[in-house]
Amino acid sequence: MPATAHPPLPADMGGSAALVVDANPTARMTLAGQLRAFGFASITQVSRIADARREIERHAFDLVVCGGSFPHGGSGQALLDDLRRSGLLPFGTVFILVTDEATYLKVAEAAESSVDSYIVRPYSAGSLYDRIEQAQRRKAALWDIHRALEEKRYDEAVELCLQRLATRGPQWLQAARWGAEILLRLGRLGQAQALFQSIWDTDPQPWALLGVARCQLDDGAPAAAQQTLRQLLELHPDHPDALDVLARVQTELGLFDDALDSLERALQVTPLAIGRQQRLGMLAFFIGNRDKAVELLQRASYLGLDSKMFDAESLVLLAIAAYERADAEQLQRQHDELHKRSLADPDDERLRRFVQLVDALRQAQAGHDIGGRVPAWHEDAATPAFVMEAACNLLAALAALTHRGQLAEQPALVERIGLRFATSKAMSELLARAARLHTHYADLLRQCEATMVQRIEAALRRIGDGDVVMGLADLVTLAQQTFNARAVESAWLVLQRHQRDLPNAERWQQQIEALRQAFGTARHRPALGDPRLRPAGGIALGPLDRPARPYPESPQPA
Repeated sequence: MPATAHPPLPADMGGSAALVVDANPTARMTLAGQLRAFGFASITQVSRIADARREIERHAFDLVVCGGSFPHGGSGQALLDDLRRSGLLPFGTVFILVTDEATYLKVAEAAESSVDSYIVRPYSAGSLYDRIEQAQRRKAALWDIHRALEEKRYDEAVELCLQRLATRGPQWLQAARWGAEILLRLGRLGQAQALFQSIWDTDPQPWALLGVARCQLDDGAPAAAQQTLRQLLELHPDHPDALDVLARVQTELGLFDDALDSLERALQVTPLAIGRQQRLGMLAFFIGNRDKAVELLQRASYLGLDSKMFDAESLVLLAIAAYERADAEQLQRQHDELHKRSLADPDDERLRRFVQLVDALRQAQAGHDIGGRVPAWHEDAATPAFVMEAACNLLAALAALTHRGQLAEQPALVERIGLRFATSKAMSELLARAARLHTHYADLLRQCEATMVQRIEAALRRIGDGDVVMGLADLVTLAQQTFNARAVESAWLVLQRHQRDLPNAERWQQQIEALRQAFGTARHRPALGDPRLRPAGGIALGPLDRPARPYPESPQPA
């Protein structure tokens, strides 16, 4: 059943079909009775998650009301996630989660999955009716925009959002937010920033000004983003998403202690937020505060190892810390959990890389020679999927292995990583701190940034002296040799400025564009945690969220 098969019903429940999913027979019957009283003509009841999925595969429902937990396995949250991933839940179907508790974690998970409404027992029939009606009205108002998104008519979706904003039509503020988010996801940052700013000027919602800052950051202007965020935090000092984004900005600027402070402030506001505990722990780990990192990451695993908010990156860092302490039992525990997750999702390249790295640590801890893994690490470090997170993880592991004498020094591998990711002094310092356990590696990584600056400046001087073709060739060669985003973007800027004067400009354009897609700035930003999760301040956009963006093939030298 395609997700765009039928538009949502208007806010009138007469004649609608509903599915009630609850393990408790009394709760099921109560819910069914309430829905019948609302006018639902067809009500199906099931007690298990598996039965619910089969019913949704076979029949169309206008409403699904699902309990939170089930004694024989599964949860309402897991069912919703599965239906979203599989594309089995039409946009017009309202999904309401019924739970016995409203902890921060539960609410955050519900938001991550874009549940239509969330209701806590005990509740009144009137409250349930209001939730259903509001969700139906919201979906009906946004239906045309969603259909355009599903059909990948992105320009039309944005235009519909702008029309709704201009006419102040139904759900105009939500439509405007969708439009800005679509533009941001598509990389049309100037347009996205202008729309977020227009929304802020019209109706000063915190998320709108936060959207401006997110656009500035993604557009390579962290200082401007920092100023925007300070303006927002003066008005809303405890806005946790603003503090999260501020920490990203401060990390890019090399203000690591300030970034830690921002994340700690956000965690104070939301002390049970697993994602924030993990991001704080990850940053503490990479800048060298192992004790603080281990405490935070272990606490996050105790709170929500089975939560969808839990990021397996935490297990990698706990494994590296366990190896550094020669704690074989803890190392094995992290390895086993990662292996279990990888078996459950065998196509996840990120998870597979995690398992391979921790397996190398486990083998070394057991006294085995792991030198044979080095060529594979060299090869992996040259692929587009090897992002900043993978670089920091591998550097921390290499430093620990070399420090303990279980792996010979690998200066060529460390230099390859450094030349690729040392795009600024801040990023060079982050890499060096990740490898701090082995001083030689840390020094080598800091030198990589100076080397890149010298080679890029030499090429730019050649261009400034009038030899544009050879200067651009030097930049492209450097980009192909190192995959450094700074070299890639420098070549792109030179091409834009001198394109009319260049012979074979189209060939240069294709070559540099391929490098940008594979290794440009957007691929090299430092990220704490899984980049596939909803970004701080962002919203779920179903059709744009479902497939993870594939990494392009490595471009071949001309």
